[in-house]
Amino acid sequence: MVDVAATGDDAEDSKPDPDIIGAALKKAGVAANEAVMVGDTQYDIEAAHRAGVACVAVLCGGNDPATLRDADAIYADPAELVRALDQRPFAWSSAVSTAP
Repeated sequence: MVDVAATGDDAEDSKPDPDIIGAALKKAGVAANEAVMVGDTQYDIEAAHRAGVACVAVLCGGNDPATLRDADAIYADPAELVRALDQRPFAWSSAVSTAP
């Protein structure tokens, strides 16, 4: 599901600055409204939203669920997230293919 990746080398500032997300969007050739970011910290969520990207959180990172409340969706773990790929925010994003 991941075609390209951005690393800290692609950004000047770290999260919650959205630089790394902008770099990832540029590498992927997609607009912010076509992407969904998965994170496990409040800084991931803040950076994604500052970049105009939807962000879902996973609880398996060990952070207090209360700090993730601003996520567009929250999942217990990657398995639960995968089962939800046909739901929002994934379903409204062209970043997730609906092709058979």
